[in-house]
Amino acid sequence: MEFLSENAVLQWSTLDSELPKVERILWTNPLKNVVITILLENDKALPDIKALDEVELALRTGNCKVIDWHDINIPTGNDDQYDQKSLEIRNKAWEAIQLAVRDEPDCYDSKLRGVMVKEIIKETGLHKSTIYRYLRRYWQGGKVKNTLFPFYQNCGAAGEERNSGEVKRGRPRKFIEGDFGINVNEEIRALLLAGIKLFYLNRQKVTLKKAYRDTLARFFSKGYEVKGNVKLPILPPEEELPSFTQFRYWYQKDIDIEQSIIKRFGKTKFETTYRPLLGSSTYEAFGPGSRFQIDATIADVYLVSEYRRDWIIGRPVLYFVIDVFSRMITGMYIGLEGPSWIGAMMALANTTMDKVKYCAEYGIDIEPDDWFCSHLPQTITADRGELEGQQPSNLIDVLGVAIENTAPYRADWKGIVEQQFRLLNARTVHFIPGAVKERERERGQRDYRLDAKLTLREFTQIIIGHVIHHNNYHHMKGYKRSEFMVADDVPAIPRELWLWGVQNRTGRLKRQPENIVKLNLMPQGSATVTDSGIVFKGMAYSCELAIKEQWFVKARAKKSWRVQVSYDPRWTNLIYLWLEDERRFETCTLLEREERYHYKRFEEVEDLLEIEKHEGRQRGFDTILGQIRLDAQAKAVIQEAEKKTNEAVKQSGLSQRQRVKDTKAHRQVEKEANRKNEAFRFDDQNASSNEIANKVVSLPSRKIENEAKDIYIPPTSKLDRIKSVLFEEGDDE
Repeated sequence: MEFLSENAVLQWSTLDSELPKVERILWTNPLKNVVITILLENDKALPDIKALDEVELALRTGNCKVIDWHDINIPTGNDDQYDQKSLEIRNKAWEAIQLAVRDEPDCYDSKLRGVMVKEIIKETGLHKSTIYRYLRRYWQGGKVKNTLFPFYQNCGAAGEERNSGEVKRGRPRKFIEGDFGINVNEEIRALLLAGIKLFYLNRQKVTLKKAYRDTLARFFSKGYEVKGNVKLPILPPEEELPSFTQFRYWYQKDIDIEQSIIKRFGKTKFETTYRPLLGSSTYEAFGPGSRFQIDATIADVYLVSEYRRDWIIGRPVLYFVIDVFSRMITGMYIGLEGPSWIGAMMALANTTMDKVKYCAEYGIDIEPDDWFCSHLPQTITADRGELEGQQPSNLIDVLGVAIENTAPYRADWKGIVEQQFRLLNARTVHFIPGAVKERERERGQRDYRLDAKLTLREFTQIIIGHVIHHNNYHHMKGYKRSEFMVADDVPAIPRELWLWGVQNRTGRLKRQPENIVKLNLMPQGSATVTDSGIVFKGMAYSCELAIKEQWFVKARAKKSWRVQVSYDPRWTNLIYLWLEDERRFETCTLLEREERYHYKRFEEVEDLLEIEKHEGRQRGFDTILGQIRLDAQAKAVIQEAEKKTNEAVKQSGLSQRQRVKDTKAHRQVEKEANRKNEAFRFDDQNASSNEIANKVVSLPSRKIENEAKDIYIPPTSKLDRIKSVLFEEGDDE
């Protein structure tokens, strides 16, 4: 059966409506048999209180089921994607309601919520309908801050505080037609609270059911019937009395849990068993998902390359994400990245992955029950490193996960995950070839790095086996079980503690689609749509949507524009484009012409482009110097040509018109002369190519030309006349 975790969406089967009823779980408390939900796609919805066991019964019988629900109206980008006005509206709304929505479960009670709203009105001056609209939008959107942006269309109407009237409120009784029971007004509420304080909050430790019976006998009887020495109270009919469910509801809502425990068990018992463990790793870990701890270490083992086993690649980085309440390892990452945001990003993404699929990638077959964690927590505790700064902001704003960083030099504040690294070394790592068993080697001792035998994949397979064993079989002798765990005979094994906590404690597990988690963990940047592609960090990408909508044609015809993208720093082949409505994304692929960038890291490409730019600047002077020399050579040739041509024109005595008139004929003569010089000749087939190239053909001398006057043929055409002038009355060509 699916866990009823916070943010899960339930779909109810209905017979009287074409559309099924869909609602989101806001808060659960198995101890009090309470689950609080709110209807989705309803602009007047408010939180509704249900009995947890009835919801579980509906799940088992098929009247209700847990469905995947992703509201496209909820933006998932970071603050850089929105204009300043939208950010101001969101931040103003969040500042108004944040104290109220954090006060769970009181904020779900209509009357207490009304008091909170009045205080907000007094402090902010906002109208009541505006405040309720903010609350409804926040709850229906999964309790994340970004649901308060002003462009949502499914805003709820103003809520109204419920008052007792003639119509019976609450869930109808099963198998009873019509209204049954009474509404609890202020007078009846006061009587119920008096009975709780008188009969339940005392050292007698009676059950709540017994306190309910005593309350009815004391405050709701019409009189007494005397039989012998016994006075029997006379009670009205059942439909005129408050039910036990109403009695329990007002106890859970109005009675402070700390004071209740102190009055029933005493101050000492509260301090030893129930007090919050301030300064401890289990601080505020009331149930599974309340708090995860994340940390990284350099594994004490050397590995070899997947591609060449004779290469030693050093020690891998190991990340663990552990649930504080149950000590369940909910996520992990083993690689060569970090410790850095990239490694933390991979570990956090792993917490929401399907673990069966993840293990199958490493050739390990497991059952879903072997490792079923696929949730985000309410809070993540980490070092002041990877989860500090701008990168983790989407965890808070979009995914609704709070970040707490420990103080410097206080590793003991996340001692659970630190202890897990020590257990890993003692159980597994120190027995692997290539393990670092001592920090300093003695002189003459063998270098343990030469013992490395495992690849990164093989080491990951071993650690996955360690995680599955720890989650399902490791008995924690030092785990302090509560008296309720002891009473239920719950073994101190992470899997059993998790399952018990989900059923009996108020967990804070959150579900988010895996793709949305990954995209919001990735770094984000700004790309430019141009006529040559979607350019990001000097590389050009394309996608089906851009081609279909002719983005590149528009960019060339008009002008380029900026778009927001997410990217994995380790891989340049793909980036993910956030579309204009900020609710969908499109996968963009690196163009084939950018082949040199394929399968590279973004840092490598940025370094390459910067190096090329630097080399271009260095060679700039050499280019300028070469161009100056080329210009000087060309200038010398031009000056010599001008001198010779001007002298020839002066000697010829031709006018400008005469020089231009016979251009075609002059060109023909020049062409024929060039043909003689350019023609291939093979006069001596046995001669070498050098001899042929160096062979000199003598031109007729002036003497021979003068001797041939007696055979001179007068020119008969313009071309012949020009030839006769050029070759001086007797040259055969």
